[in-house]
Amino acid sequence: MKKYADLREFIQFLEEQGELKRIHHPVSPYLEITEIADRVLRTQGAALLFENPVRQNSEKYAYPVLANLFGTARRVALGMGADNTAKLREIGLTLANLKEPEPPKGLKDTLSKASMLKALWDMSPNVVKKPPCQEIVIEKDDVDLSALPIQFCHQDD
Repeated sequence: MKKYADLREFIQFLEEQGELKRIHHPVSPYLEITEIADRVLRTQGAALLFENPVRQNSEKYAYPVLANLFGTARRVALGMGADNTAKLREIGLTLANLKEPEPPKGLKDTLSKASMLKALWDMSPNVVKKPPCQEIVIEKDDVDLSALPIQFCHQDD
């Protein structure tokens, strides 16, 4: 199973697989991004990276918007490290067995449980002491949610 170091690596992989489209054109998170993302999702289309979200006054946000990341079963499988959707069932069965394990019924069954433990170990999160996402910390009065390109789906949101 494939593991990704971070979201950037997963996005790059999706782009290489033809599963991500970059939108360079300025698009507003007020009704426009969600409408485009919804239409693309209905056709089982690619994940979308809106690189230039803009305010209603055309001022650019500092952050991109990623939409439909796990919008298809294939992208869910890729995100879980599987190379196809059939492997999702195997992952689901492994997780179900881990939730309610049965004691081994012999040496062969013990060995199969060991492979399950390895699968669990492979799924464990990696703890990073100084992750890039925490290089800039904004606290207290400096927090400004209007700086984020928060999506609006309906006019009354």
